[in-house]
Amino acid sequence: MIGTYASAALILAASLLVGRATFSLAGRRSWCWLEGAVGFGAILTVSGVLARAPGHGTTATIGIVALIVVAAVIAWPREYAAPGALGVGAATTLVVTLVLSFPFAVSGHWGLLGVGFNNDLGLHLAWAEWLRSGFGPAPDPGYPLGPHGLAVAVAAFPGLSLGQAFIGEIFAIGILTALTALGAIRELAAWRRVLGATLVAVTYMAASYFAQAAFKETAEALFVLAVAVFLMRPDAPPRGLWPRVGWALPWAALAGGVFFCYSFAGIAWPIAIVAVWTAAQPATWRALRSGRVARILLKPWVVIGVLLLVVLGIALTVAGPFGFGSSFNQVAGSNTYGPVSPVETLGIWPAANYRLDSVGGAPLPGLMGAIAVLALLAAVAWWMQRREAAVPLALGAGAVIYLASLPFTGSYSQAKALMIVAPLTMLVIIRPLVTEFGRRVAWSALAVVFVAGAVWSTFLALREAPVGPPGHGAQLQAFLPLVHGKPVLYAGQDRYAAYELLGADTHVPLVEFPDVLVSPNPEKPFDTGDAYSPIDFDSFNRGTLDRFPYVITSRAAWNSQPPSNFRRIAKTPSFILWERTGPTPPNHHVLLEGTEAGARAHCNSPEVRILLDGGGTATVFGETVIGTKPKWSNGSTLETGETTSQTLELPRGTWDLSLQYFAPFALSITAPGFKEDLIPALDGQRPSSISLNNNGQFWPAGKFQSPGGKVEFTVNAAPADWLQSLTGWNAKAYVGELVATKAEPRQTMPLRKACGRWIDWYEGTQSP
Repeated sequence: MIGTYASAALILAASLLVGRATFSLAGRRSWCWLEGAVGFGAILTVSGVLARAPGHGTTATIGIVALIVVAAVIAWPREYAAPGALGVGAATTLVVTLVLSFPFAVSGHWGLLGVGFNNDLGLHLAWAEWLRSGFGPAPDPGYPLGPHGLAVAVAAFPGLSLGQAFIGEIFAIGILTALTALGAIRELAAWRRVLGATLVAVTYMAASYFAQAAFKETAEALFVLAVAVFLMRPDAPPRGLWPRVGWALPWAALAGGVFFCYSFAGIAWPIAIVAVWTAAQPATWRALRSGRVARILLKPWVVIGVLLLVVLGIALTVAGPFGFGSSFNQVAGSNTYGPVSPVETLGIWPAANYRLDSVGGAPLPGLMGAIAVLALLAAVAWWMQRREAAVPLALGAGAVIYLASLPFTGSYSQAKALMIVAPLTMLVIIRPLVTEFGRRVAWSALAVVFVAGAVWSTFLALREAPVGPPGHGAQLQAFLPLVHGKPVLYAGQDRYAAYELLGADTHVPLVEFPDVLVSPNPEKPFDTGDAYSPIDFDSFNRGTLDRFPYVITSRAAWNSQPPSNFRRIAKTPSFILWERTGPTPPNHHVLLEGTEAGARAHCNSPEVRILLDGGGTATVFGETVIGTKPKWSNGSTLETGETTSQTLELPRGTWDLSLQYFAPFALSITAPGFKEDLIPALDGQRPSSISLNNNGQFWPAGKFQSPGGKVEFTVNAAPADWLQSLTGWNAKAYVGELVATKAEPRQTMPLRKACGRWIDWYEGTQSP
């Protein structure tokens, strides 16, 4: 956690410094709460531009350092804070930091957020490593890389990893959101301001996206909030060209931050907010009545300028280094995560998972929604009565964008649109409540009920935030001295493998994000149609194996043997590192294994009989017994302190056990005279809404000496600690198949003699 806090502190300090310098150039001598958001936007702009330049991460780091140095020179003699602001800002920062730290405290360890819920961070970490070293998968063309470049720059500090830098950046976004909200909550007691700003930063949707390590949506929400707060007390543009250029710098910084964290689509929110606010100003209507606007817009230089901006904007979105148009269109229509209710943006939705089609919805959604809607309506009336319409108008603009998106986008993008306006929505509601609390009975009662519901909703979202344990993947770092800077094929569908192997050119067979250098064996595809396959040597075609000098596989016994051109050069308790010594032999085939490491040759099948009689050799497993997932006595899902069992018929001898499992806490597998501890691991776990039936890789689960006969194996989940029990933490472990394989060397025999055996692979002229 120290590395995460240090990363967040570095980003906060840099953002505040750059923001102060930007406002100084804009002619504003006095300090304001918007400086953090503006400075963060300026940093992302520099990072996003330079990340696509030659040198990538190194160039972005140099650019950010140069920006900070220039900002320090400009801001050095300026005023840094208004009287009393430092205490409120420090208190708000501390409270938000503590709230965002809750998932790590309840899980009992530091780790990457969102593992198994939304694994996108694994891909972003791999892209950041590509920016830094050139190894691993390259980012999608045109994808905004401002946050990635910033993470690379922060990770350049000794002792800070890319993972800590990214999580620290997400922390910093939450804190900057709270500090920005303070700009709209003035002239109140300190505790009211801290409470209001904290609720804006960790409102239910923001907490839910924090829980899945989302930084694009939370950063976009920060900038949208900053635009709205900016318009509460806008500065009129000064006279003269250069003063106007300086005046526009904060706006340009916010626009750049939006573009380089959320691409061109994110610009829609600031434009809509400014347009709605402008249209509501009396001066605008006076200008329209006099016809001055029409006369100005019809001037040739204005028409030409607008056309050039439109053409340039279209060109940037479809071509060039920032052309993300085609990829964005693919994402926009996705229904990956299921629908989300607009009521959730109001802050009261007491459910751990914000998706409507998830298991366990919000209790009494009608009542919860009614309380939130009542608070919103009362709050809007309060703002209008005070003639402070900028923030409600900004919320209205966000609502218009959401409604306009419904016919053209899927639930995935619609949920993002709701998240982006969630902090703004909370600001609209919470400012009247904290202002009027204690002054009027009705307002006080509404404030107590609403704040209690909002706090409870955020608590549930953060309590269930998945924090990935080190898992098996942490062992991969032991291979780095051998594979640093070299191409490596990781045999497993774990989106975080490239992160664990930072410094190597790692390639992973992902179904959702295919790697062009990794192709499946058509006889054993990565996705079988009803389940994601565990990955081993048999999963790859010959061309893929010949493309990589190194392959990493699980060390479980229920895994395919390598072809003869691979030799083992290193191992850990969970993995084996193989080195290729020559071309992969041809005519290497497997039976239709599905999600298993081998397939049983059922000799009563005419197709198998014909295949076995066709000639060739087969490599076969020793005697194998498979305990399937449905056979676990208490089901395959375990909460802390629970157990589940199943019985295997094992003849006398030594057996290697292999188990599929995902667990955020420790497990153990026991039998009479046997116990094997299993580390907490979520390696390769997929979000349940995406996965068809993913049971995961097979991992070593111990060596069992059987006396012969039926043996009951029990999987035991570790008990909850005091904080987990106190908070009701209900994380779950998932157990798949238990496979026992006779501990003996695999045999190679004529294919015709493999009848009834578990065939690993065979060499022959016929395909299955």
